[in-house]
Parts: sequence; C-alpha cells; structure tokens
Amino acid sequence: MRLAFRRLTHIDLPQKAEGFLPVVATQILFAVVCSTVSIGLRFFADLFMPGAGPFALTIPAVLVATLFGRWLCGALTATISSLYAWYFVLPIAGSFQFVAPSDGPRVVVNMLSGYFVVALAELFRRAVRNALADRDALLLELQHRVKNNFASIASVLRLQISSAPGEDAKQELTAALGRVESFTHAYEFLYHDADYSGAVEMKFYLEGLCHALDQSLGSARGIAVHCDARHVDMPRDRAILIGLLVNEVVNNSVKHAFKEGGGEVRVRFWQDEDGGYRLLVSDDGTGINGEARPGSLGMRLIRGLTAQASGTVETESGETGTRHAFAFLP
Repeated sequence: MRLAFRRLTHIDLPQKAEGFLPVVATQILFAVVCSTVSIGLRFFADLFMPGAGPFALTIPAVLVATLFGRWLCGALTATISSLYAWYFVLPIAGSFQFVAPSDGPRVVVNMLSGYFVVALAELFRRAVRNALADRDALLLELQHRVKNNFASIASVLRLQISSAPGEDAKQELTAALGRVESFTHAYEFLYHDADYSGAVEMKFYLEGLCHALDQSLGSARGIAVHCDARHVDMPRDRAILIGLLVNEVVNNSVKHAFKEGGGEVRVRFWQDEDGGYRLLVSDDGTGINGEARPGSLGMRLIRGLTAQASGTVETESGETGTRHAFAFLP
C-alpha cells in the first residue's frame, strides 16, 4: 500500500500523454472525465438526498483533477461541476435563475472556493514535484558515487593481481575482482531507467539482469539463462540484495556446474498468497563439487546475502543439477 501511494506522487497525466496528445488537450479530456464522475455522484446523491450540499461533491473531483492534471484541468472541472450544480440542483432546477436572492452570493462563494482549492492543490502539487526532483538528483549523485567506489575497488584489485607473488594468490584476487565487477553490474542495472520512486518492479529488473548475464557469461559457453519473474513491487534495498543473490548463484552455476559447457540456468521469482516472496534458481549441471562446495566462499556469500534480505535458503544438488530455493519474509 505504501509503495502504491509513492507511485501516485509521480503521476502527471499531461506529461505522460505528451507524446500522444498536446498538454492542453490532455487537461481538457481529464477535466471532462473528472466532471463526469462528479456529476454522476451528484445524480446518485440526489436520488436519496435531493439538493443536499449541491457543491460539496465538486471538491474531490477538483482535487483529483488538479493533482494529476495540473491547474487548468482543476479549474475546468470546478467550472463544469459548479455550473451543473447551479443549473440542475439549485432551485429553480433547469434554470440559472434563483428562488431566493441570497442564492446568488452563495453560488459565487462556492465557485470561488472551488478555485481556491485549485490554487492550493496546484501549490501542493508543485512542491511535491520539486521535492521529488531534488530527491532524484541526490539519488543520481549517490549512484555515481557508489559506481565510482566499485571502480576504485576494482582498480586496487587489478594492481594487486599484477603484483601478487604466487599463482594461487592471483587466482583468488581474480575471483574477488570478478565478484566486484558482477556486483557493479547488478547495481547499475537496478538503476537503469528507474523512476526512483523507492520501489522496484521485479519482473523487469530480474529479466533484464538475467538477459545481461546470459549475454556476458552464458553465451561464451553455450549456457542459456532463462527468467520467469512475476509483477511484484519491492523496496529498493531488498531488490538490491535479491539481484545480488541472483547474480552470485547464476555466476556460480555458469562457472562450476557445466564442465563441458552447454546447459540451462533458470530463475523464477513470485509472491506467495501470504505476502512472502520466493526465488528459485536451478541448473541442469553436474551438481555442487569442487570450488562450489557447500563451505566455499560463494556459498557463504549466498547465505549471508539471504540472511541480510530476511530470508532462508534450501539447496539441493545431485547429478541432474543444483536447486537453490529462497524464501523471504513479507
């Protein structure tokens, strides 16, 4: 629910429809929609409480129109809804004439109140948009800093590899460099074309990450990486951890599970009925052995990332392949 409200703050209909319709046309169309909803609510209200609060139902429509369609949309909605209430609801119905002389000033005050609501809603909308723009700029700066930090660590490891005294040390440092570079890749892909709303659409993120892993790791050895992820919104922090898990497990499978090359790695992600999350990564390789044994660095890293993401992992391995089943709390 909280993620849904965050996404609402990013809705700007004229901006989203800019490639299809002019801004003014979008505002007019949305004003007609909001006015129609307001008039419909007014019609049903008159069935049970005829004439009660003739202008009251215009305010919600005006707020929605202004917040998501900007001030012109709100002003049009206020005008159309108020004119309808004046003509059809106030006595004399079907006329702009008044029964009592005091009805005229009352209509003017109600209409001015609607425009005042439009002004306040527009100020609020602009303040929220400016705050989001500032936050997005800060997040972009943070992203660049983290990227630079990863690059610095990778550079230090490369220097260490070149000056390492023995072949074993070089292999260990090379493995560490590979992990740093793969983590960098997962992190960068997370923010690629993101809306910085604090939520991550896991289907697009994981499918894109698996496609990149398939191109960078699997294609050279004839190993296909497939992904089946459902549409699930997750907080960014947990999405990072799950992306790193997928990255590490797929890397382990590609490097250790297929001695002669050729095979498949499958990634599945979905949400249970109880709100928990499930991640399944499996391959059809030769099973865990050698460098990918249960006590290896890779397996310890997988368990550490799983615990950090508030989850558990069960690993099954045999001659037909290895299966990692992850379960995460809601």
